[in-house]
Amino acid sequence: MATKKTRFCPSPTGLMHLGNLRTALLNFLLSKQSKGSFILRIEDTDKERSKKEFAELICDDLTWMDLNWEEGPRTGGPQEPYFQSERNQLYEKFYAELIDKDLIYPCFATEEELKAIRRNQLAAGKPPRYPGIWSDASKEDVQKEFEKGSKPVYRFRIPKKKTITFNDLIKGEQSFNSNDLDDFIVKKEDGSPTFMYANAIDDALMSINLVVRGDDHLSNTPRQIALLEALQLDIPEYAHIALFTGDDGSPLSKRNGSLSIQELKEKGYFPLAVANYLTRVGHTIGDNEVRDLTALAKVFDTNKVSSSPSRFDLQQLNFWQKQVVEAQSDEELNNWLNPFLEGLLPKDIDSGLFVKTIRENIAFPEEAISLANNIMGADFKLSNEVKNIIKASGNEFFSLAKEAFLKNWPSWTESMKDLSSTSGKKGKELYQPIRISLTGQESGPKLDQLSTLLGKERVIERLEKASKI
Repeated sequence: MATKKTRFCPSPTGLMHLGNLRTALLNFLLSKQSKGSFILRIEDTDKERSKKEFAELICDDLTWMDLNWEEGPRTGGPQEPYFQSERNQLYEKFYAELIDKDLIYPCFATEEELKAIRRNQLAAGKPPRYPGIWSDASKEDVQKEFEKGSKPVYRFRIPKKKTITFNDLIKGEQSFNSNDLDDFIVKKEDGSPTFMYANAIDDALMSINLVVRGDDHLSNTPRQIALLEALQLDIPEYAHIALFTGDDGSPLSKRNGSLSIQELKEKGYFPLAVANYLTRVGHTIGDNEVRDLTALAKVFDTNKVSSSPSRFDLQQLNFWQKQVVEAQSDEELNNWLNPFLEGLLPKDIDSGLFVKTIRENIAFPEEAISLANNIMGADFKLSNEVKNIIKASGNEFFSLAKEAFLKNWPSWTESMKDLSSTSGKKGKELYQPIRISLTGQESGPKLDQLSTLLGKERVIERLEKASKI
């Protein structure tokens, strides 16, 4: 496989969410699969919405995911700077070349004029697009507008009667008639570049040879190819992935269910769980094996990427979280949970033993916190429902339980055999009230491990309390 140089180029206008992260991850995996490189470029030409703090958070989020870039902010590289707002001098060079070749031209059409044109086109059953009203303007007309102080945008002349074709690694061969494409803006009124222009120029200058992005950009590709051809710059391969959508079927975003990466961190998701989930969104891997990034890169195959949109599935994300938690050693889980459990466990309770006891019952820190409060709390609260279960078992049952544990401690098995014999209870009638008396809950960790964790004194104390309800 030829070496691939890919890039992730987010706009720092908000927190990164799972849709953004999926694009970054797939670019990263394809670069690693080919022993290539992964570039981070910040597209911050939107002066009003772009914020430096969001750019910093994007870098933090990618670092948390171990999606480490070879070139970009914080690391540098041969094509510095990697913030588009700092690359205007480069863009101006190519503007000058395009003007010399008469491939871009000033357009003074107002937004009101353009809206009216679009309304008329729609009313006539035609697609709304710029009709080229300034493409053949005389030098005199252009000069008059400049003398009036009018500020134009600059548009690129799309070549006419040409077929623009490229092979999409996911969608196959794509073909566009240039007559169906309008002259697009490359330079805004304030002199800043548009996404369409800067994105294509930077890909060429940074030697990006594979662009992986959402298929909402598919219609941009023939325009960018035409621009790159006009400048005699290299054209990358393209792979357009079907959109990752929310519950409403629209592109995944904060407003329709996506979690920001900051929220994932706060909830305690493992980066590896997120990576294993996102690699399988719209992409088939034939098993549920937890893989690290290197292994995910080896199995990722653009031929197995669906061309249909995929909806965000929180249950699937949580499934992978549980898979990763189960794969951790007791020591790794203890290190993960220690910051969350600080101050919640009695001093005589070993945190490592606590984590080992509850590990099968948790996928997130909040669940460990809840179990710590319920199991280790000095006075856990009982719901009316569980109180009724204790009352139905009768005071004598818990007195017998206390005697059985005192007699047979530390053997859980012998204690429960003894209690079953003396009380005449079996199965759920035997185990459920004991669990509730020890934890206040109807489900949870294995009772034999739980009794060892609590210790003899706590077990006897809680059985005594239950006998008095």
